[in-house]
Amino acid sequence: MNIEPLIATFQEVPKAAEQALLRVALANHAQTPSRGLIAATTRYLHEHQKSLDVWISATPHASEWNDTEIKLMEDDLFQCQELGVDGVIFGATTKTQHLDDEALEILLGASAGMDPFFSPAFTNLPAAEWPHALQWLSDHQFRGIVATDHLTELQTALKAYPTLQLVPMTANLQSAQRVESELHVPTIISPLAD
Repeated sequence: MNIEPLIATFQEVPKAAEQALLRVALANHAQTPSRGLIAATTRYLHEHQKSLDVWISATPHASEWNDTEIKLMEDDLFQCQELGVDGVIFGATTKTQHLDDEALEILLGASAGMDPFFSPAFTNLPAAEWPHALQWLSDHQFRGIVATDHLTELQTALKAYPTLQLVPMTANLQSAQRVESELHVPTIISPLAD
């Protein structure tokens, strides 16, 4: 099982580098981490031949953004690009439960050279909206969707979009093991193991 450790502090970075096969995810409680933390983590992981995915969000557990928040996230993405980050996790939806295409175009423009993954906000969209949304993400070169729920349904829906991968995110290693045994996904994001 390939666990991508989810960390929030630099103290966790050495252990995450040891545990990770390929990638580590960095988030400040579902928000964008500080520039200093991103810079130091990127340097350390690259020295240890590991990649870094950074969570980009102006507010925890949200995906509807006003213009100022989109600008903040765009700037965060430009900084990640400048610092050599490998991948980014973000999402943008509307009050009417559709993808916010306009915001996503801006954020994607600032993500050039990094692997974009859609945030767990995807499963807040109604299932009837999924085919259009998945097609849009596929057409715009997203690498995959990070999700915490509706994993089986999402895995089934993604079969029609081979360029998109499902990346489950679990609360602990036991949940990750259960998800892996049920879904056989290549990567799961989970907090550091003790």
